[in-house]
Amino acid sequence: MRRTAIAGTPPTSRSWYSRLSASVGTATTLAVLVAPSVASASTTDRAPAATPTTVSTAGVPAGFAPTSTSWTSAADGWVLGFAPCRAGSCPTLVSTADGAQTWQQHTAPRVSSTPDQTKVHFANKLDGWTTDGQVLMATHDGAGTWRRVRLSGAVGSVSIAKLASTDRYAYAIVTYGIGSTRTTQLYSSPLGADNWQPVAGVAVPGSGGWDIATHGSAVYVALGVIHTSIRMWSAADGSAWTEVQPVCSAYDAVRLSSTEPDDVEGMCSFGPERGYMHKQLVESVGGSAPVVLGYAPTTGITTGFATTSAGSTVVAGVGAGASWLHASFDNGATWETPLAIPDVQLPMLDLDFQDATHGVVVWGGPAWSGAAVYRTTDGGHTWSQLTL
Repeated sequence: MRRTAIAGTPPTSRSWYSRLSASVGTATTLAVLVAPSVASASTTDRAPAATPTTVSTAGVPAGFAPTSTSWTSAADGWVLGFAPCRAGSCPTLVSTADGAQTWQQHTAPRVSSTPDQTKVHFANKLDGWTTDGQVLMATHDGAGTWRRVRLSGAVGSVSIAKLASTDRYAYAIVTYGIGSTRTTQLYSSPLGADNWQPVAGVAVPGSGGWDIATHGSAVYVALGVIHTSIRMWSAADGSAWTEVQPVCSAYDAVRLSSTEPDDVEGMCSFGPERGYMHKQLVESVGGSAPVVLGYAPTTGITTGFATTSAGSTVVAGVGAGASWLHASFDNGATWETPLAIPDVQLPMLDLDFQDATHGVVVWGGPAWSGAAVYRTTDGGHTWSQLTL
């Protein structure tokens, strides 16, 4: 959605910890960054935590702890997690086709729970992928079967940081190589196939990361190494790439979102302290120079970002004694906090909207002290915990 730039006073500090990666870092690193400071807000300053909805969970095993979620429409969603089994804890995959009213269990990929996040992403009802950060697995029959796929040319130590898709292609941000040969590269494969190839020219040297945003057939990609490099590309058809001006600087942790083919929003986060981080909302239309729209609350280290075609903007954070969702409904001019989960500081991951009103986010995970999926049906104004 094209937005109107607003006046604002940007924070002046642009330095931040290089240990903060594109995705959530290790549990130890994140714990250091989110540790509450003496300036933490009291619980009376926070929005109340949402309450669970009542639905049928017949298809969900007891003790299920979600780690990742992916929705292809407001009705169709997948949740990957882990549940107790004879081996200790086993991967478990469930789906809904009626907006989380009922759930069905499927064959789960053979992936492990990690200190960070084991991710799942579906492009449609048939094509899906999952990764524990090192291995990529795919299904093309709606989770009937899974197979490990090869990333052509990815040698040495391999790290998979992001999964995304358009209506034609699947994408992954992959870092590979050893020492001075380390490269952060965009990979792609046609939907329905396992032909993962590096996208020529869409890469930066070094161990980096950042984000992918898609809308229809269009895709935007930002790659970089913090304090060192930042580059950005777009492809209207998902395959013919053009380099464009980055929406953020090399000093920012970059999050992208797109609600129109020629429009991309960015959340440029910088200056992390213990539980706080500056968050600058920007927009670029048609590859033009980015325009600053506003500044989200500094509370929380940024862990997610999403926008809607109706103008909602939501940013996820963790720190200062809680997990947070901050939202703006007026192009970034003013902000509120529709969801704050106090006392337990767990990351908010997989924040995404399926349409103008429906969105989801994962709180915590099996590697943390709690795990849940929250959902909004009113464009981000309120969030409710799904019963799983």
